[in-house]
Amino acid sequence: MEFLLHPPFPSLLLPKPHHLPPHFPSSKLRHGRLQEPVMAFPQAPPLPLSLHETRSGAHAHPRHDRSIQEPDPGARPSGSSARSGVPRFFAETKLITVHSCAGRLGDARKVFDGMGHRDLLAWSAMIGAYAIRGMYGEVLALAVSMVEEGVLPDRFLITRVLQACAYAADLELGRALHSMAVRRGYMGRVKDVPVGNSVLVMYAKCGNLGCAHKVFEKMVCRDLGTWNSMIFGYCQSAEWEEARRLLDAMREEGTEPGVVTWNTLISSYARSGDLDVAMELLGQMEESGVAPDVVTWTSLVSGFVHMDRGDEALRCFIRMRLAGVEPNGMSIASAISACASLKLLNQGRELHSHAIKVGSVNNVLSGNSLVDMYAKCGEIVAAWRIFNDIPEKDIFSWNSMIAGYAQAGYCGKAYELFCKMENCGVRRNVITWNTMISGYIRNGDDERAFELFQMMQSHGVKRDTATWNILIAGSVHNGYYDRALRIFRQMQSLLVRPDYITILSIIPAFANLVACWKVREIHACIFHHNLELDGKIANALINAYSKSGDLTSACSVFDMHPSRNIISWNCIILAHLLHGSPNEALNLFCRMKQEGVLPDHTTLVAVIRAYGLMGKVSEGSQTFLNMANDYNITPELDHYAAMVDLLGRSGKLKQAYELIDEMPLIPNSTVWEAFLTASVMHGNVRMAHLAGRELSAIDPGDPRVQRLASSLQDLTGKSVDMPKEMAPNKGRKLDEAKSCSIEIRNKAYVFSNGDNVGLEDTVAELKSMMIKMGYSMLDIGIGILDVEEEKEEVIGLHCEKLAIAFGLSNSPHFRNIRIIKTARMCSHCHTFAKLVSKKYERHILIKDPKCLHKFEDGKCSCEDYW
Repeated sequence: MEFLLHPPFPSLLLPKPHHLPPHFPSSKLRHGRLQEPVMAFPQAPPLPLSLHETRSGAHAHPRHDRSIQEPDPGARPSGSSARSGVPRFFAETKLITVHSCAGRLGDARKVFDGMGHRDLLAWSAMIGAYAIRGMYGEVLALAVSMVEEGVLPDRFLITRVLQACAYAADLELGRALHSMAVRRGYMGRVKDVPVGNSVLVMYAKCGNLGCAHKVFEKMVCRDLGTWNSMIFGYCQSAEWEEARRLLDAMREEGTEPGVVTWNTLISSYARSGDLDVAMELLGQMEESGVAPDVVTWTSLVSGFVHMDRGDEALRCFIRMRLAGVEPNGMSIASAISACASLKLLNQGRELHSHAIKVGSVNNVLSGNSLVDMYAKCGEIVAAWRIFNDIPEKDIFSWNSMIAGYAQAGYCGKAYELFCKMENCGVRRNVITWNTMISGYIRNGDDERAFELFQMMQSHGVKRDTATWNILIAGSVHNGYYDRALRIFRQMQSLLVRPDYITILSIIPAFANLVACWKVREIHACIFHHNLELDGKIANALINAYSKSGDLTSACSVFDMHPSRNIISWNCIILAHLLHGSPNEALNLFCRMKQEGVLPDHTTLVAVIRAYGLMGKVSEGSQTFLNMANDYNITPELDHYAAMVDLLGRSGKLKQAYELIDEMPLIPNSTVWEAFLTASVMHGNVRMAHLAGRELSAIDPGDPRVQRLASSLQDLTGKSVDMPKEMAPNKGRKLDEAKSCSIEIRNKAYVFSNGDNVGLEDTVAELKSMMIKMGYSMLDIGIGILDVEEEKEEVIGLHCEKLAIAFGLSNSPHFRNIRIIKTARMCSHCHTFAKLVSKKYERHILIKDPKCLHKFEDGKCSCEDYW
């Protein structure tokens, strides 16, 4: 959800404007924002000021010189006035306090500006009134004016002004105040520790960690607030190791970390995404006897949600409730967002009820989370009701509702809100535009999506990387691969830096034989932008190079992979299987186990298939039987399909059928496909008939099954008892026209079955090749079950033969011939490709829906079994 893009972790060092001390009778602490101050700022008795006054009530002030100068020592102190003026001055100062407490900050300022004489107490009253409301600009302007009039702040007021410098990030004025504190002797005694702490916080919040460290080293006395301030500074600068070192150092000096110390570290690690360390610190916190509070748990829950680890976020939320800590609005909103990402409607409703009980349901943060949760769970009406009930809708409210309608497919309703929101005073941001573009492209309206994309700039909204990613991913999803590449190139030409999502979106589009040069182009872009260290990108590259026929490059990426995980190992093992190298796949499996990586579901499927390719029935069967005991993995349909393939390749059709008959799961099409292939390859008509009947029940319109019925009739010479859905219908086109693509000099050419128009030269070349090889075009194997393509006629050549002939004539001898085919190769074309590879000494790669065929020296990597 959008509000989680910038998780509002509360500052743990300085009290926010609305964080009044608990003894203020007229103030109310906002629910769920309770914080423990890091340091106590000793000051004059606090003023019980109202929180309802806004900045607009204050008078405007001219900009003062930001430097603070000590007054002339010889000047008459402003505090020395005629005895007769003291009662009037005291009454005016008290009137300032009364007006401030009543929320009349403007009236208080009028009294202050009208005073004939103002001493330190008057300045402190007025500065305190602004400071307690977070009006730090006014605080700093008054502080400068005060010194210009010859009144110097005491240690209590200088602490408050330093606090304002920290929040306003005014390093120049903060340095001047630091210098004044040193000259006035406010930095060397035990009672001056709060001043030193304020200086530390000022430097830390202004980003000057070097000065903060110098102040820290020179401090004679340090309290818990001192250590907290320094730890905060290092955490803010992402110097995690130094922050952890300080934690150990403070313990060695006898200062035990408090809840704020732990919260500073935990929230910082959670905010940076290093949640494993954050959880480790939580354990140390509990072991040290410090109970985590609502800030601790909220930081963790929000962090897990932000990193898309919703299940862990909910576990943290449950632990918080079990520990007796009452959640605040932020933690409830984060937990609801976790339910949204996991689409847990019932749990989301429970949290909705809890939000109603604690009174945070109308909070915009909780409201936005609920809108997102109901929308993602398909309850768009409930989402709309929550949206309408949010009293002060912000940009996230509108974006959440627009996203909800777009995700549900109601792009018209989404666009209505898109147009309406600016009339309601909420300006559309880049996320709003991205949401609408994503909604249109996801629902197939590419034209409207691109129209909005073009309109963004004219409406003053700059496209970000996510905008381009949406178009690229949408184009790939809709099958427009070349368009995705054009968008990617345009993105680069405009100097928009791609991120890992860009790369992960576009790589799968070119993971095929005729796009190998595009994979290399994208790989070069990855190097250019230093994205090669990302684990997901490395895995995607291994897969893309493998499917594009470049096993060597796939292995190279794998070997340079800095952090290989189980997905990396699976990718490279499957790559070797795809290229017909089962022995290397098994060697990699052994290496993986030696490195301590445990196999998963996919790994064991690959291992059983590898044993099948090598004809090692016993070893494959043992792996299948022992997988539950050895790896705690229960066999699933993919494992059974691999076992059927293993047994079928060895001709053990009876055992394969018994395995299917006895398996505890209902066989799917993959299982029966493996059994059908085995039956066809071994010429077992009865078993092929059985597999065909089962496949027909699963998918009656499968053209391959219909061709099987025709082949069975041709082979047996009589009508076969088949289901009506399988009855061959030679007058009807069984499926889409077969075609294939070939890459020549980085260009793709498409050929279709039987379409020889304009290809007379290629057909003549093909006939000449066949004569040279002594191979007749009509020599189709008789007695073999043909379940791939329709048999060729002289005038209707299969497209891969045309593509091979075209490739031989138009590419240099050292280039591989790369072909992608939409239908499985028939045995006739397979034999033809083997003969060409031997006769013309060329490597030919043909990828059909079933197998990658690598023809070399008259042999195929599939070993004639596909």
